[in-house]
Amino acid sequence: MPLLPSYQKHSKSDEESLPLFDAEDQSHNDELPAYPPRVGESSGTGTITHNVTYTFVPRWPIRGDQQDALGVLGETKEETIAIVQRGFPLLATYPPHRIEFLSPVEMLDAHGRPQPDRWGKIMDEAWVGFRSNPPQRLRVQVADAPGDEERRKKRENFRNWLIVVAFITPLTLFFCFIGWILTITQDERN
Repeated sequence: MPLLPSYQKHSKSDEESLPLFDAEDQSHNDELPAYPPRVGESSGTGTITHNVTYTFVPRWPIRGDQQDALGVLGETKEETIAIVQRGFPLLATYPPHRIEFLSPVEMLDAHGRPQPDRWGKIMDEAWVGFRSNPPQRLRVQVADAPGDEERRKKRENFRNWLIVVAFITPLTLFFCFIGWILTITQDERN
């Protein structure tokens, strides 16, 4: 049976008795980031990032479903467009000048209740104010190309007309059938 290993005990050398940190070197340690952050300092690089819920709403002729994503708000509109294009791959196929952002508009109706689903376009000058007062939600959509809005309205009108015709036609046929049945039964009585 083999013998157990034995360890040799060495006496402390001068190198091992030195402290890990020298008091002279601790002055520059205050400049280094610490965890948890020191009182009065924030963690990170110093830039404050704001979380925003992006809602992508495709409008005809763009196909797709509404999608939501939580992301950070960029410092500029261009940086935010790059973030959104990464979050919604469909937007990466469109040039940046066609991507537009909308912010919720809090408007009250005649009864004093907020109107649902009201959105307003964000002008380029407003992005500077987002550093101090960021929005919580942003709607993202692709701006219409020339003629898209008119074609979309025509398509919606045609679809509404089709729904009305699809409802009225069976109803009309039903009443015609009832009228025909009543006519036949009256002819048999006479």
